[in-house]
Amino acid sequence: MAVRSCVLLPYCPLPVNTGAKAEMWRYLRLMRDLGPCRVVSARTRPVGAGWTPQAIGKFQEDGFELRFREDSRGRSVSQQVGMAYAALFKGLKVDRAFGHSNPYHRYAFPADWWQECLEGIDVAFINYGYWAWLPCSCRKVVHLHDLLSDYMWEGPARETAELSSADLVIVLSTNEEMILRARGIRNLMWAPPAVDPHECPLTERIGLVGSGNLFNVEGLRWLRSARVVEPAVRVYGSLADRATNVPFVPVGRYTDSYLPYEECGIILVTTAQGTGVQVKTIEALACARAIVARRGAMRGIPAGEGAWIEVETPQQMIAEAARLGRDADARTRLAAKAREYYRRHLDSAAVNERLRTALARESAAHGLPS
Repeated sequence: MAVRSCVLLPYCPLPVNTGAKAEMWRYLRLMRDLGPCRVVSARTRPVGAGWTPQAIGKFQEDGFELRFREDSRGRSVSQQVGMAYAALFKGLKVDRAFGHSNPYHRYAFPADWWQECLEGIDVAFINYGYWAWLPCSCRKVVHLHDLLSDYMWEGPARETAELSSADLVIVLSTNEEMILRARGIRNLMWAPPAVDPHECPLTERIGLVGSGNLFNVEGLRWLRSARVVEPAVRVYGSLADRATNVPFVPVGRYTDSYLPYEECGIILVTTAQGTGVQVKTIEALACARAIVARRGAMRGIPAGEGAWIEVETPQQMIAEAARLGRDADARTRLAAKAREYYRRHLDSAAVNERLRTALARESAAHGLPS
């Protein structure tokens, strides 16, 4: 039986150039494979971005039905208040003011418009916990990218209550699953980012991958504090803009997501701050790299079981990376453990199949007594 789904996106996930966009695009393809998929979003602020004619054409070419808030609703007073709120607190550099009650996100999608979009739908799939409050006349699935109350000032009460209204909450992080279960939420499913496995040579080169966000920059500074000049560390992504001194070799942006791992057999993971799961850690495991990680950087996935080396200091990280660069056998053994860990916990085919089963089950439950 085909699943009729409606997916709420805060913005366009194309081009797929961030972890969040990759996750949104993955779920869109899963929902479309299960049956007719209606995508609803906003073209303009509040929220809404990236809906170019090319992106819209790609969605239509791939068989999605598209609906935009602006096509039937003007900008409300509540939305204007939300935009003013965002301008004020962004200007003050107080991003932690964006808890679940902040008007910028809360009023981005009117509830009556949302209900119209759900006509004839079996499963509503909502990206981000900000919109878990939206009422649904069908089964409600919320994809929780981040547990925002871990960072925002508002606290967990409203977030927990709104997530409790969902029939299924999908979390990226095992840590967040544990926290939500402790809060009394039981309708949970852990589904890590799905990265396909990739075979490539296990070179002695050392790589560091990341965007230029504050958490990644902090990790780069932490590694730089080791004050060494070798071995060389190749830096990929926009983080390379900050890696202008030795031992860093800035490579910069790339289009092939596997490029850093094809060039580097040893991957450093330095970002220990932040929430959720880092997609680059899943990528390194999927490519069976020899991984040296700062303590706390491999968060949100099951315990390592020897699949990576965990260190406390930047000096230890550089020393372990240098040792692995010299010792091909040690590098190969560590990479084999990473490959086995990936197969056991993160295999993309198995993760996606569990998701298909769960989403089809929610569709089958539509219309049944709760």
